[in-house]
Amino acid sequence: MSGPTKIGKSTLLEKIYLALKEEFSIGGVITLGQEKRKFVDLRNGNERNFSESDDEQGITIGDFLISDKAINFASNAIIESKDKEIIIIDEIGILESKKKCLYEPVKTLLNSINNFGDKFILLCVRERVLSQILALYEMKIDDLWRINHQPDEEVLDQLVTFIRLSR
Repeated sequence: MSGPTKIGKSTLLEKIYLALKEEFSIGGVITLGQEKRKFVDLRNGNERNFSESDDEQGITIGDFLISDKAINFASNAIIESKDKEIIIIDEIGILESKKKCLYEPVKTLLNSINNFGDKFILLCVRERVLSQILALYEMKIDDLWRINHQPDEEVLDQLVTFIRLSR
């Protein structure tokens, strides 16, 4: 999945997760919040803010500091999801295109999966680095969903149906 910033991709991923979590084992991580950003571990629903008042070390992007603690939290959520039926990773972007932040855990996850036929992997990739990310991870796209406007219930239903049929 790809699309412009602040269009609702992460919210759509959260809705997909909520629609499918009773049917499938789901792992990975999504990023939520506009002013106070956080990672959500989809294996268990645990959350970690990008940074807290005591966080000093990390990576800055735009207006956000992503603390080392938050990066470790998201990294573990990604790597430990290798046995799940559906893996959602939000968002692979500029930092990952520079081999920073979540680049290594995503690479580790992809390298650890023996049979991709048993998995449905849904990656949300920042549109402007899509080709770089595909090259870095040596990935081929089976299906690319470009979200060009705020997703509505019809888009959600189409994606959920697509994922169910793909399983």
